[in-house]
Amino acid sequence: MKFVLPALAIFASLAVAENCQTGLNYCSFTLMGKGNYHQEILTALDEAGVDPATVNYDYFLYHCDGGSNGAIHMKERCPKGCKDGGDNKSDECY
Repeated sequence: MKFVLPALAIFASLAVAENCQTGLNYCSFTLMGKGNYHQEILTALDEAGVDPATVNYDYFLYHCDGGSNGAIHMKERCPKGCKDGGDNKSDECY
């Protein structure tokens, strides 16, 4: 029983979602890797006048506005797709 409680604490800390880093740009797949950004991506596209039901989310770049909720907005379209910039760097369009 002594082992179970520390193990549960470790697993609980690994399950916590991470917010985007303020000021960086992200591909949708990078955002989804940080946490459940699906609804935020849909909202960002809708607010930019793009119908989320008609596009591939990976062909857009999203900017992290930050704050405690990790707010994002759609920054630009990526005609050829989006590529991961690496840790602590902005992603970018091809």
